[in-house]
Amino acid sequence: MTTVEEFNKWLKRSEDKTLEFKTAKNSFSTDKDLPDYCAALANEGGGKLILGVNYQREVVGTKAFLSTHNKLSNELLNKIKIRIDVEELTHPDGRVLIFHIPSRPVGQVIRSTGEYYYPMRAGESLVEMDQITLKRILNESQPDFSAQIVEGLKLDGLDEEAIANFKRRWAEKARREDYLSFASEKTLRSIGLLTDNGLNYTSLILFGKKEKLNELLPGCEIIFEWRQDARKITHDFRKNWRAPFFNICDEIWETINARNIRIPFQQGFFQREIYAFSEKPVREAILNAVAHRDYTFRNQSVFIKASPESFIIESPGGFPPGITIENILHKKSWRNRSIAETFEKAGLVERSGQGMDDIFEYTIKEGKGLPDLSESDDFSVCLKIPAKVKDESFIFFLEKIINEKQVILSFDEIYELEKIRENQPVAQIKNRNKFLEIGVIEQVGKTRGAKYILSHRYYAYESKVGIHIKLTGISREKDKELILKHLEKNKGYRHDLQTVFPELNPQDISNILQELKREKKIRFLGTKRNGYWVLGN
Repeated sequence: MTTVEEFNKWLKRSEDKTLEFKTAKNSFSTDKDLPDYCAALANEGGGKLILGVNYQREVVGTKAFLSTHNKLSNELLNKIKIRIDVEELTHPDGRVLIFHIPSRPVGQVIRSTGEYYYPMRAGESLVEMDQITLKRILNESQPDFSAQIVEGLKLDGLDEEAIANFKRRWAEKARREDYLSFASEKTLRSIGLLTDNGLNYTSLILFGKKEKLNELLPGCEIIFEWRQDARKITHDFRKNWRAPFFNICDEIWETINARNIRIPFQQGFFQREIYAFSEKPVREAILNAVAHRDYTFRNQSVFIKASPESFIIESPGGFPPGITIENILHKKSWRNRSIAETFEKAGLVERSGQGMDDIFEYTIKEGKGLPDLSESDDFSVCLKIPAKVKDESFIFFLEKIINEKQVILSFDEIYELEKIRENQPVAQIKNRNKFLEIGVIEQVGKTRGAKYILSHRYYAYESKVGIHIKLTGISREKDKELILKHLEKNKGYRHDLQTVFPELNPQDISNILQELKREKKIRFLGTKRNGYWVLGN
């Protein structure tokens, strides 16, 4: 609670980046001003927004949010995703509202829902954050929680079997049999988990005994739920693990695999199969959750929810600083570098951060479509991997092209082909020339209006040729038919046609008109500048 004496001292200070006084005698906008100023102060390192004080630092009182100020903290949490405490101070000169605004987290920018996207202060005004400031914040390094020393953790709090399981993988990856003979203390020192200062959180998470996890990090837990029907509220099976990870990593996969579903399909005379849960992407998703979750959420666990429709894994904490749904496949970041490096030493992950790439690539190649991260937010990352095959033809198509043309498709290329499959026809293709050369796509239309679809061979599977015809031919014939119908009742001035058919660019309209003219279905009357098209009869 702020005292009147303390508040009076603030009034004597010049307004700086930690204090913002506003008169707000009768009201203050909750849609623009309030989120903007709160986000700006958070982005500047935190401070106080004070309503009821004028430009001369005189208390004038405010009627803003009378009897509703207690709701503002929750409203701001929903809007800008940080907790702001709101205090009402009864000053001798009038009512004052104080918003206590914390600093933004390291490496993160607070986004407003008001007039600005990422507001900051420039003198006494608010402005949009410039790119240099934004880049500087995003490049801030966040302390590696997994490298921090755990007070009270000793060697006897670690599980010898878990350390032995790690040593076997480590020795195999490094091709060093002598690693198997290392004592536990020497192993932990060699991989950087034990120093003269003590054991770090990586050693607790990967090797800690259950009782030590219960005592020091109870949220270090993985919970698995299986539902035969994904729509059911109650689970059909549940298992949880709070144990050293190197003792349970194989058991988690085996528990999931025990409920796996074989999906057979026919390719000519041969029968093939795909499983609902493929081992590589499932293991990668689990390792990713363990390595990148936010362990400061001490009472939250990693949740796995599986059904015949999907595999969903949700881990506490949002994306690491600088990572978004849009850039996650191209930008790499490690929240717990010490864990990621230990996984790499054991041969479980690639330090280059290819885990998410592998998840997407495997899922696309199996014809299941794209994994989904859209339900992630600032407090959790939710990855949904489809379990059902959506398009068998796409599997055969990719395999045939790769084998026949003897080409290697990178992950970026496979990802782009999947986006074409989902959204075709598309106008912009990054790898257009290579795709056209190997015959994996084809062009529909000409000039700037050209779009691209998967080639005819894709549609040849499972009698989809009709869809190909529709995408390549019927759409243009329909456009010609619609233009002819328009000319039955109207003169075809060029600018009118562009207004009536906004989905066609001017060059497309010109090409169609010339085709209809050659077919003697229309003719042009008047001058080139002011003339118009009419039916040919």
